Amino acid sequence: MYSPIMMMLILAVVALAITPCVVAQEPTAPRILFFSKSEGFEHGPVAQKDKQPSVAETVLAKLAAENGAPFKSTKDGTHINAENLKNYDLLIFYTQGDLTKNSKDGAPNMTEQGVKDLLEWVKNGGRFMGFHSASDTFHTPEGGEVTPYLKMLGGEFRGHGRQFEGVVKVVDPAHPAMAGIPQDWKIMEEWYMFHNFNKESIRVLALLDPGAERAKQKDYDIANYPIIWVNAYGKGKVYFSALGHREELWQDPIFQRSIVDAGTWLMTEGPAGTEPNFVQAVPKDKPAPQK
Repeated sequence: MYSPIMMMLILAVVALAITPCVVAQEPTAPRILFFSKSEGFEHGPVAQKDKQPSVAETVLAKLAAENGAPFKSTKDGTHINAENLKNYDLLIFYTQGDLTKNSKDGAPNMTEQGVKDLLEWVKNGGRFMGFHSASDTFHTPEGGEVTPYLKMLGGEFRGHGRQFEGVVKVVDPAHPAMAGIPQDWKIMEEWYMFHNFNKESIRVLALLDPGAERAKQKDYDIANYPIIWVNAYGKGKVYFSALGHREELWQDPIFQRSIVDAGTWLMTEGPAGTEPNFVQAVPKDKPAPQK
């Protein structure tokens, strides 16, 4: 007859023997697909010269390799379909125009079903990163409703003026995607302006302050406005940066780190960091002129 203490020890040993061993696993690196098809104007960073990888392709491939992430780049729109998207965790768009129409690069177009598959993929947990003219993609038809793609992205390109040195003002410095971007980051860029913001959904991370350019270009004589933001779309997450027009910016260590930080945040589980803040973060009035 076993004593109560001995019986407890025996039961403990048996419990350990039948309990499955759980080993903590390191998060796997995302499988990345970079898509850079352009219907009309093709930006320099995604233009392939002499059939060589573009500047953006080269930089993204390098960053992916440094972080152990499998990477593929394409301009072939047929790659955006439900079956193929199962092979990827993170989709990066630097695109322009209606991607279901013919483009100068001659690459196959996306299909209407492919557009639906893309949105379903994000909604079901996919991670999406867009740069610059990704907001100049699948535009709202004149007099029509904002397209589902732009609702997912969070805002729509409406124009730009001459390039100038603007100030990226971080409004959410605690957000993991902003860890490497300094407050009041001055850079030369082509600064997109937007409309049709998904104000009820997006979380604004940084604003553009046009500064002295307000007195030089009337279009920029407005309040500071969103230039980097994130969005929750179903179970998926979205990051958009309006930066990336100039090729030299892709070589900037700060910009490169921002890409890695954004990708790392996108791949974390849960919606943290997507809480809407448009009303609180975006000023209605211009800052007072500095004396």
